[in-house]
Amino acid sequence: MSRTPAHDARASGIPMMLWGAFLTLAIASWPAMAQRDTTRRDTTTKRARADSARIADSIAVVRELERIRTEPRAHDPARQQPSQGAPSNPRMLPDISAVGDLIGDLSPKGSTQEGGERFSVREVEVALQAAVDPYFRGDVFFGVSDLEKISIEQAYLTATLLPWGLEVRLGRYLMPVGKQNTTHRHDLHTIDYPYVLQRFFGDEGLKGTGIYASKIFAPFGFYQEIIVTAVDRFGEPTPGLVTIEPVNKQLSGLGYSARLRNYWDLSQASNIELSFSGITGKREQPVLGGDPTLGTPARQSVVGTDFTYRWRPLQQGLYKSFILQTEFLQQLNEKDPTLELPSGVPPDGLLYGGPTRNFTGGYAFARYQLTRRGYVGGRFDSFQDEGAGGSATNAVSAYMEFFPSEFSKLMVGYERYSPAEGSATNRILLQATFALGPHKPHPF
Repeated sequence: MSRTPAHDARASGIPMMLWGAFLTLAIASWPAMAQRDTTRRDTTTKRARADSARIADSIAVVRELERIRTEPRAHDPARQQPSQGAPSNPRMLPDISAVGDLIGDLSPKGSTQEGGERFSVREVEVALQAAVDPYFRGDVFFGVSDLEKISIEQAYLTATLLPWGLEVRLGRYLMPVGKQNTTHRHDLHTIDYPYVLQRFFGDEGLKGTGIYASKIFAPFGFYQEIIVTAVDRFGEPTPGLVTIEPVNKQLSGLGYSARLRNYWDLSQASNIELSFSGITGKREQPVLGGDPTLGTPARQSVVGTDFTYRWRPLQQGLYKSFILQTEFLQQLNEKDPTLELPSGVPPDGLLYGGPTRNFTGGYAFARYQLTRRGYVGGRFDSFQDEGAGGSATNAVSAYMEFFPSEFSKLMVGYERYSPAEGSATNRILLQATFALGPHKPHPF
């Protein structure tokens, strides 16, 4: 299509009009721009003060908005309560977990459980664990059972920023004496603690309340750990006995323990641990010939050594593993302590009724992994029975473990218990444990 002169004139007129509007706008704004530049040059200090004030005001506004956003308001019902199922301050909540320990006893001659039940909830353990602040961590474990109701299993504060790699705990904890005593009962590879631990420390192991300190070092090319404790007393009070003065009245009556662990890597698939430990303190012992509740303090000590071998091949680590563990303990008793009697009570005819000899015991345990979730194991126990004059009581047991997941464990156990006096007893036991939360059974 041909272009006419009128069309060219209109086309050239549009850019001319745009350039004219731009020049007009620039000329009109020049005085204001010149005035603003002159003001900026002449009032630099005043502008800096004004900017600082505006920045401060902005920070104050931001903080006020954050306060309004995080704090509930009386006229806003939605802010007064959190939504259903949500914590009001989730960042301050500790890790909360619970472990259920269920026991079945199908022994042919009746239940061998403490309460006589065939099926029972042996214990439910509730754990609260969290960092208290940058300097401490807190761990609290409650045990709930039909026999003991609610008890404090452990409750300790751990310092996290001590120099030289030290770890210090304050509170109640499982005593670091022997190997298996430091393991919760529901986490054992067997249903109960070894018999030597039950006889020397109690059915639920040995706990203490006091100070715990440990240090890991490697001066000889392998790892070592030294653990020392000072606790309120050695073991729980002896039921039915009352002493004139508490056994821990003097500092010498407290419970003191020490443990030295030695750890070697034999290869990438195996390692061994050899440890030595001991504990000493005063305990109530009976006085014969008078009031049956009268007791006297006497020193008792337990020393021992334990050995553990672990094997887990790198290429089959999920499907194959092996543990061999053995432990030997000796109980040392004060043979002729001084009788502490009430004033006015003559010592004539009164005799010390506590143990006057030493007792030994131990166990050997092995466990082999058959599949990714299945294990078989066995244990042999032997100890000198105080009630039978030191004669040996033996027990042989076998176990099958199955872990449906890392949060549950099923176990079947058979045991033949041969006491020093009396006939042997066959036990058939079932166990199921489950974990809610981060604290769970560990398969290895």
